[in-house]
Amino acid sequence: MSNYAVTLFAEIKKKELSGFILKSKSPSCGIKDVKLFDGVKETAGQKEATSGIFGEGVLREFAALAVEDEGRLTNFTIRESFLAKIFAHAEFIKVKKSGKIKELGVFQARNKLLLLAFNEKEMRLLGKIAANSVKKPVKEIMKEYEEHLLLALSKPLNPKAVINVLQHAFGYFKEQLGKEEKQYFLSVLDNFKKGRLPLSVVTGILMLWILKYKVTYLQEQTFFSPYPKELADISDSGKGR
Repeated sequence: MSNYAVTLFAEIKKKELSGFILKSKSPSCGIKDVKLFDGVKETAGQKEATSGIFGEGVLREFAALAVEDEGRLTNFTIRESFLAKIFAHAEFIKVKKSGKIKELGVFQARNKLLLLAFNEKEMRLLGKIAANSVKKPVKEIMKEYEEHLLLALSKPLNPKAVINVLQHAFGYFKEQLGKEEKQYFLSVLDNFKKGRLPLSVVTGILMLWILKYKVTYLQEQTFFSPYPKELADISDSGKGR
């Protein structure tokens, strides 16, 4: 398995990947919950939970990419962060292949709120890189941008930052919405804060208002549709965040 991993990783690195979904608890592919025993006899006791042989290699060789197992993805909070990372990076790959700084600027603008929800510090740094005020070569800029993009997406969506983004977007409609609509949205937002609803439910409500009142800036933000709607699923493992 170790030899297979080395060979496969060499091939994978020639391609543009955005992440991995591995099998939970698998002695080969698990990433966190593989049982490790202190011997091979039936009486051997379990020492700890660890990574599988292949999974450990993935975590080591592709540490910057999104890596999850199918068990953890039953949690809608983990799933939403994972899908947002995958599709943001996949979209950037297209931008990188275009070789156009203008396209990078558009990508940065469209993903501003999403990046803010992940990591505000990196979001602002990415803006400076995309602006390319020092006129660096395009390939150098793309490489630097990708490194910081993956760093920005390295941790799950920041709950407090997500709430701030949602409240910021809600502020665009305070003049158009009635009292009952505002109260309803705030109750939904409160349920999201408490982990009872996925983010897609809250952004879905906002998206209706974005389309109705034609708020172009928000309509173009990937935060409100970070991955294909076919992947949206309100089911959850019940294990919380």
